[in-house]
Amino acid sequence: VGGKGVTASVGYAFDSGFSLAGGISSVETDIMTKEGSDLYAVEAAYTADTYGVAVAYASADNAAAAETTYWGVNAFYAFDLASLSVGFETEETSGTDKSGYFVGLTFPEVGPGSVSLGLGTQANYADDVEELLTYEASYSYAINDGMTVTPGVYISEASGSTDDDTGVLVKTSFSF
Repeated sequence: VGGKGVTASVGYAFDSGFSLAGGISSVETDIMTKEGSDLYAVEAAYTADTYGVAVAYASADNAAAAETTYWGVNAFYAFDLASLSVGFETEETSGTDKSGYFVGLTFPEVGPGSVSLGLGTQANYADDVEELLTYEASYSYAINDGMTVTPGVYISEASGSTDDDTGVLVKTSFSF
């Protein structure tokens, strides 16, 4: 906010289902000292009709803090009844390792729409830190050829004696 920066990215999808992407970004984070942070990332992915997998690497170098490296693996597999999505990410800063994950399950044919269930960590956590999870459920259905409505609910765990957050949402998508 208030700084200057530049970002460039490129991606290419091969005919075989493979794709590669990468990007670099440099942002001035301290206007007074002209210090900034640099980020670069690369991703390789393969997608077929019923499954896909992606592996990503990112490195963030902030002048005010230590360099952080990230690795992520995401995958999906579509069964006859449902599709499963999973992801796992690691983060390393100055010898401190953290990780996070998500799991999602979608049933594509439930009445006129589809049901999705998911859970994941709210952030990346060290092994000795309590993980806080978010749970979600939604139902997506087409109102007509150009509009889809997705009502959903989530519960987001809170640490200590604080009550968990619960929310209800409705997303409406339009296509022309």
